[in-house]
Amino acid sequence: MDNFPLYDDVGGFPLSENIEKEKFEQFYWTSYKALVSDNKEYLLQHSGIRNYFMNPISQAMEFKLKSGLEIINYPQIMDMIVQFLKPIADYETEPDLIDPQKAYIPEMYVINEFAKEHFQKEGKIIQVKICITGPIELYIKKHNFTIYPDLALNLAKSVNSFLKNSIVNNKYVQTSVISIDEPSFGYVDLFNVNHDDLIKIFDKSLEGINTINQIHLHSLKQAYVPLQAKNIQVLTCEYASDPTNKIPRKDLEQHDKFIRVGITRTNIDNIIGEKIDLGKTWDEIKTYEGMLSLIDSKERIRKNLLEAIKLYDDRLKYVGPDCSLQGWQIPEVAYELLLRTHEVIEEVKKGL
Repeated sequence: MDNFPLYDDVGGFPLSENIEKEKFEQFYWTSYKALVSDNKEYLLQHSGIRNYFMNPISQAMEFKLKSGLEIINYPQIMDMIVQFLKPIADYETEPDLIDPQKAYIPEMYVINEFAKEHFQKEGKIIQVKICITGPIELYIKKHNFTIYPDLALNLAKSVNSFLKNSIVNNKYVQTSVISIDEPSFGYVDLFNVNHDDLIKIFDKSLEGINTINQIHLHSLKQAYVPLQAKNIQVLTCEYASDPTNKIPRKDLEQHDKFIRVGITRTNIDNIIGEKIDLGKTWDEIKTYEGMLSLIDSKERIRKNLLEAIKLYDDRLKYVGPDCSLQGWQIPEVAYELLLRTHEVIEEVKKGL
């Protein structure tokens, strides 16, 4: 293939074991308020913010950077629903519509500071991806499966504001990919909404966003909807955990779209279940060595990558782990999964 797919991740990463989740969340929202009040100096000077919010994000970025990722999703440690629904509720101007001046992804401020230091040491720019919970997923979690398009459009406008205020492009960091995360789409039945409404909602969330825009799906059963969205260029699929999760290449070609394929499993609960079925105990699994044993073998990752290349050829734009690594608990184990995936990609690339 002429252009080998780029290596990116979906975002979620384990919180450092020496940081309490409650402390991280406390100072996350303290940081958010500082950004809303345009008091960025406060963020740099506040020891609690630095120790419990900025440092964990920077440490996770170090792991991701060392792993070989070409495009690094900001470390998503916060709950993906609360992260956006809370500020929407706190700064609402209409139902589900956030004040555009108060929509932030605080992690991106940390990424900018991290990238400055990295540039000073290495002279290299960092390519970043922003994964944001999509409007339909937010709607389902806040309301239910009966979609009122006006409310969903307000959530799409809110998503759009979060993105526009958080994209960073300078000599240190380049935001090259945006991904709206819609894990329920294709799995659940939605009512009171048609395909044209859904296309409009997806497009509104990415309106005026001049990056490569992905939609992160766990199922491709309703891929025909995002295929028709003009502001989405790349669909994703959780292929490693479900090899039936694919669509014909001609569908991508027909709509001039591309695909990201997950080549390493991340559905840790299922993987743990498999190990227990094979006779392992939880006490054995929860150790560092036990968690390492859960990572897919190089042979399995390579098989998935080669199958994806064969299936999609030049329509394959990105590859990486299936989904979030937040559930893997130990940052060093998450790093090893990313590193192993990178090593397989490089070996396959050299062999083609």
